Amino acid sequence: MVTAVELGILYAIMALGVYVTFRVLEFADLTVDGSFTTGAAVAAIGIVNGHPPWLVTVLALFAGMAAGTITGLLHTKGNIDGLLAGILTQLSLYSINLRIMGRANVALLREETLFTAARDSKIIGSWYGPLLLLPITLLVLGFVIWFLKTNLGLAMRATGDNPNMISAFGVSTDNQKILGLAMSNGMVGLSGALVAQYQGFADVGMGIGMIVAGLASVIIGQAIFGRLTIGRAATAVVIGAILYRLVIFLALRAGLN
Repeated sequence: MVTAVELGILYAIMALGVYVTFRVLEFADLTVDGSFTTGAAVAAIGIVNGHPPWLVTVLALFAGMAAGTITGLLHTKGNIDGLLAGILTQLSLYSINLRIMGRANVALLREETLFTAARDSKIIGSWYGPLLLLPITLLVLGFVIWFLKTNLGLAMRATGDNPNMISAFGVSTDNQKILGLAMSNGMVGLSGALVAQYQGFADVGMGIGMIVAGLASVIIGQAIFGRLTIGRAATAVVIGAILYRLVIFLALRAGLN
């Protein structure tokens, strides 16, 4: 159960990224399945090649942002439907991720990661583990809440709610969509990098189904805790991600395949 909670905390960052596109921009972005693996691939291959774990984690965030930007450009400048743009980027990333890693799976079990010291000291795997990991997710949560309350964030929220109205005020909805997709997939890439380091490997197929997990986290959390305010809605997503992992854990314990 501890592992489920720890993974839920790390996957919550990905769920926050899905929240930005799904709830804020009202954009069905399927890039997530690819950008999650991209973040994991960048972090894994960077660590294997001797780069500092914190540096490759930051690079994974920017790699995710690049993937989101491509989807945004395909949709806004290429006039491609948003759903199809996400699918195109997701499929392209499968080949790109293989190219980054050089093989289908990269092991990190004997490498120095962000969690090596905590795992060696038996913090990871105990109930102290969630307390160690939670500040990372809370930092991202705080950033999302703060950003969505700024003028730029309000413009992004308006783009999702009523693009015609916000366009009349001189705001470029295209730029808002590109920014939102970049920010969303940046968080997804960051989550992928952290999960890869936590699990000790990066696999080319580890991102399959991430959009489903992200949407489930958003829907479960907000169905229980509501979304009347930005702070409440975003916090509900984090709790929903943890609950989602706990449900999977209980299902497996019950003997379901």
